[in-house]
Amino acid sequence: MIFITGTDTGVGKTYVSSIIGRHLKCRENINVGYLKPIESGGIEDTTTLKDTLDLEEDLNILNPINLKNPLSPNIAFEVEEYDITLGEIKSRIKDSFNALSKKYDYLIVEGAGGVAVPIKDNFLMSDLIKFLDIPSIVVSRPNLGTINHTLLTIEHLRNKGIDVKGVIINCITKLEDVLYYEKTFETIEKYGNIEIIGIVKDKEDYKINFKKIL
Repeated sequence: MIFITGTDTGVGKTYVSSIIGRHLKCRENINVGYLKPIESGGIEDTTTLKDTLDLEEDLNILNPINLKNPLSPNIAFEVEEYDITLGEIKSRIKDSFNALSKKYDYLIVEGAGGVAVPIKDNFLMSDLIKFLDIPSIVVSRPNLGTINHTLLTIEHLRNKGIDVKGVIINCITKLEDVLYYEKTFETIEKYGNIEIIGIVKDKEDYKINFKKIL
């Protein structure tokens, strides 16, 4: 199993999760499940993976904590007056995680926002990864600014004792429009002591080292 996190909101975690899930199911013949512990601003991400992987579970199992507003979870809980304790959040997520882990041979868990996004009571998204005790993959982007965001994300995860399997570059900007992107990728690998294990151009054009994920 793997936790798909990212350098920021909108970097393409759901898109990459769907590509990984579809590939493992259709080409590797692996029984793949999906969990979105927390989703803010609707249920679109969870619905996308439910449909992609043809999952039979109810949405409230695949996404145990759902928030209406597209905000950081801690803020959404507050403005929505969502009365729930951190213990209840963790319990609800762990129940879904355990049920799905037992049913599926491989489980994709997708975060919300970046790794330092607060959930509740000083409990960050990275603390959730640590709580579930699974390795992670960082989804990043190719364009200017990605070195800083990616290196900080990797360092943060490692400081929490989380195993980072690698980085997947999701081309939200076309590579041909990015100056010296090869140098950017080399810099991430060198200074992050990490491997870029995948580059996703679109849903049919991607190169991912699935051995690193499995």
